[in-house]
Amino acid sequence: MILRPYQAECLEVILQAIPAQQHILIMAATGAGKTIIFCSLIKKLLAEWPNIKIGILAHRRELIMQAQDKLLKTWPEAPIGIACASTGELVDIDKPVVIGSVQTLARRLEETPPFDLIIVDEVHRMPPVNKKSQYQEWIACMKRYNKEVRILGFTATPFRLGHGYIYGPVKRPDNDNLFESLNYRIGISDLQKDGFLCQYRAKEAKNISSDLNRVKVAGDFNIGELSDVMSRIEHVGSAVHAVQTYAAERRHVVVFCVTIEHAKKITAAFLSAGFVAAAIHSEMPMGQRDMILREFDAGRIRILANVGVLTEGWDSPAVDCVVMCRPTKSAALYVQMVGRGLRPHSGKADVLVLDLSNNCSEHGDPNSPKISIPGRAGKAEAILKVCPKCFELVPIGARECRACGYCWPIEVAEQNGTVEMRSVQWSKAPAPKVVNVIEANFKEYTSKAGNRMMRLSMTCQSDESINTIWVNEFLDFDGNNDWACGRAKRLWASLVGNDPPESVAEAEERAGEVVMSIPARVEIRLKDKFWNVIRWRVAPWNESLPMEEIPF
Repeated sequence: MILRPYQAECLEVILQAIPAQQHILIMAATGAGKTIIFCSLIKKLLAEWPNIKIGILAHRRELIMQAQDKLLKTWPEAPIGIACASTGELVDIDKPVVIGSVQTLARRLEETPPFDLIIVDEVHRMPPVNKKSQYQEWIACMKRYNKEVRILGFTATPFRLGHGYIYGPVKRPDNDNLFESLNYRIGISDLQKDGFLCQYRAKEAKNISSDLNRVKVAGDFNIGELSDVMSRIEHVGSAVHAVQTYAAERRHVVVFCVTIEHAKKITAAFLSAGFVAAAIHSEMPMGQRDMILREFDAGRIRILANVGVLTEGWDSPAVDCVVMCRPTKSAALYVQMVGRGLRPHSGKADVLVLDLSNNCSEHGDPNSPKISIPGRAGKAEAILKVCPKCFELVPIGARECRACGYCWPIEVAEQNGTVEMRSVQWSKAPAPKVVNVIEANFKEYTSKAGNRMMRLSMTCQSDESINTIWVNEFLDFDGNNDWACGRAKRLWASLVGNDPPESVAEAEERAGEVVMSIPARVEIRLKDKFWNVIRWRVAPWNESLPMEEIPF
């Protein structure tokens, strides 16, 4: 299987990290193909070291079977053992590769051979290392068996409700993170840029927050009280009316519900309105669930209501509308719900999110959601967001990034239809353009927050206009931000072709190397008032030729 450019780069980052780090963390958004990445890693490692033992840890049957299926597709002779009682297969922990659930493996601690590498899927579900849990007990035991074992975590959402980020210091003070840093990041916008994910747009209902204010919150909403609120006639009816009004042309609609009873009421309301609808939940027999999912994929069921079973490990690219009737305080759950509709599909331009739960206002853009950090800096709750340009963590109310100067857009509201909803302005990305680089310079720059970095400034001009376009890239060689520092070094290596500098001071001394390596033409896209390079080294002689991409 041929890896996508970012998959190959991620694989290389992991291979370089394994000798140096015990704990390695990868953020891979829905649709990035994380299973393909770690399957390729396993095949490569076993080809070179056939005697090592690798474990893949997942928390659900679907994720375990998915990992097995994709590993066998890329490597039909893969020596796999399954350790998950709910799959119905005999537990086998003696093969070189074991794919299992923590529940099954925890019952076999004394008979489990030592692992050399443990891959944890959906690692954001792992509790802090200083909190007692089945995950931590099992991993601690594996470390006693082999003190050199490597832990490789994959997640689309490297944060947890009531905790903060699962790496580094930006988390609840009394929680300890297993991962020191984020080694690689593949975000939603990165995948949208090259067509691996579709765009998303959203409409949110007005005036629901007043109902939610009366629901108790202990981490997330109290499920019983939340179900009572969302099961009211007006809220159930609003879901049906929203689909009728805004999603009349959408053929594969997924509705996220609070409880099984809530899902049944939602389904009954859609059936009464003439829709072909069904509900799916954890109390259903597996065979019935699988049958409903097949009918939905085939288009014979249009509305699919669910309770917590479709947020992870389920992919149906045809989904073109997500209806959120499940309010949540969890940014991770919110991103997972939106992610169910992001995969591209024939005839699908985008996914429409109909938010009847206040989630869009609560959490913001799924590509860079607001993250609550309980108890941080002596406050009851500090809420941060990630700058999409330089990945700096900044307060949620900031209009401008303190590190690079990026400015956040202002949302534009509108009203339409009987259900009062407003459009959420997220994904109106203008078309990219190819420009000629007229002049470039590379100089030291100090951000408003006092962070030293290098600024690559390019004066550009398109073939269609005499107007000048200024494009800036900010490169953090001093390590103010781990991800930004890694990005700067990868960009240097790709452009210049030699070892990147270790500091801003060294980068300034070697500025000429970058200036001499700037390609004649680049592809850029306008985000708010800033132009960003999205593709380098555009062939100047024929616009239709493939473009070589330098990974970030």
